[in-house]
Amino acid sequence: MRRIAFVCLKGGVGKTVTTTAVAVGLARRGKRVLVIDADQQSNATWTLSGGQEADAPTLAAVLTRQAAAIEAIRPTPTPGVDLLPADGSLGAVNVQLAQELGRDTRLRSAMETADAPYDAVLIDTAPQFTTILANVLVYASEVIVPVDAGLYAMLGLVELQGVVDEVREVYRNDALRISGLVLTRTSRNNVSRDVETELRARFGERVFKATIPQSSKVEEAVTNGRTVMTHAPKSAAALAYDQLIEEILSNGGIDAQVGSGVKAVRRPRKDHAA
Repeated sequence: MRRIAFVCLKGGVGKTVTTTAVAVGLARRGKRVLVIDADQQSNATWTLSGGQEADAPTLAAVLTRQAAAIEAIRPTPTPGVDLLPADGSLGAVNVQLAQELGRDTRLRSAMETADAPYDAVLIDTAPQFTTILANVLVYASEVIVPVDAGLYAMLGLVELQGVVDEVREVYRNDALRISGLVLTRTSRNNVSRDVETELRARFGERVFKATIPQSSKVEEAVTNGRTVMTHAPKSAAALAYDQLIEEILSNGGIDAQVGSGVKAVRRPRKDHAA
C-alpha cells in the first residue's frame, strides 16, 4: 500500500486539487482509496463531501485519542474513495499536542490497522511545518510536491527535503522519500515556461512529465464542492491529472533528493522530537 502525502511549504500551489483529483482517478482505475484531510482549512473534506462540512468525529479527535480512526472514516459520494475529514478544530491540536509525549507518532499509531482495506492513502496537508505535518511525514511512505509554475516556485523545496531527511532518520521511517514534483497552474507565458525549464534542468526525472494547466474548470469545481475529475472530466486539467496518475502508478518513487547539490536547511530537532 502506498501512503502518499501531498506537501509543499508554500500555499496556493494546488495541493488539495491534486490530492482529490488523484484520489478520484485512482478509484476509477479500480483502486480503493482513503483521503486524509490534514489541513484545518478542510478543503479536501469540502470537495470530496460535495460541498458539505464534516460531522464529528474528525482527524482532530483521532489525533487527540478521543476517537478511533475507523470511527472517523466515512464514505464519499465517489465510489471507492473514503475520507478521514478535517475541520477547524485541527488548528488547536497543534497547541494541544505540543506538550505531549509521542505527539508526532499519533497518526501512525491510529492508522496501524485502519488503513488495511486500502490500496492507497492520500494525505492533503497545510503549507506550514507543524505537529500535524510531522505526524503525516512519520506515517507516509512518500511525498509528492506540487509546485506552481510562477515566481518563487522553488521556495521551500530544499527545506522540505531537509525535513523529510530528518523524519526518516529520527523516526526510522526508511520508506519515506520525495517521489516527485508536479508542476501546477502552468500557462503559456514566459514565466511559466522559464520555471518549468529551470525545474527540469535542476531536478530532471524527479519532475513528472505531466503538467497541470491553469484552468477555470478547476475553480468552478472547487466552488461547487467537486473535483475537477467529476466536474469537467474532459477538461485539459482533468486529462493532465489522468496522465499524472498513470505516472504515479508506474513510478515507485525516485530516491534522488530534491536538494542535491544545494545546502539543505535543517530544522531544529525540537520541532520533531517525540
